[in-house]
Amino acid sequence: MEPIRKNYSYNSGFKIPEDYFRDFEEKMMRQLESENSVELPVLNSGFTTPEGYFERIEDNILTKVDTPKPKVIRLFKKEYLFYAAAVAAIFVMFLGNFFNGGINDPVGWDDVEVSAMENYIDEGYDMGYIDLNTSDYSDFMFQGNQLVNDEDFNSMNSEAVFEYIDENIEDPTFILE
Repeated sequence: MEPIRKNYSYNSGFKIPEDYFRDFEEKMMRQLESENSVELPVLNSGFTTPEGYFERIEDNILTKVDTPKPKVIRLFKKEYLFYAAAVAAIFVMFLGNFFNGGINDPVGWDDVEVSAMENYIDEGYDMGYIDLNTSDYSDFMFQGNQLVNDEDFNSMNSEAVFEYIDENIEDPTFILE
């Protein structure tokens, strides 16, 4: 569909002389220079201001207005500082008692758990760190600080040994392993 162009005229009816915009700025500036600037007439309205009034007005207003002091909110309150110090002191006391309790006690064979020793020997044997050759260890054993031979065990009664094992060993299945 085509727009209907016959109804519209290309001539607007306004005409501008040639070279009008070329010299327009120069003509306007000449005309402004030739005319005197417009001065406002001095009117005596009856109201006057003292000399230097507008230079001193800001200082006068600031001296008369009370500036409110802002409320200061402290970041660290003394109460919280006391609470934190008390918690830190209690924490240090508990840690001091926890770590200091067993330092003076000598460590003996009673402190070592049998299961820990068994696990150590089992893992060492499985990994190949410990060689459990009973013939080597049965030849030499210590009693007190003296070396004991197999000959010393020949004089022992086997019934006494079994009775000792029954009384002192809780689980006799460890012997069979």
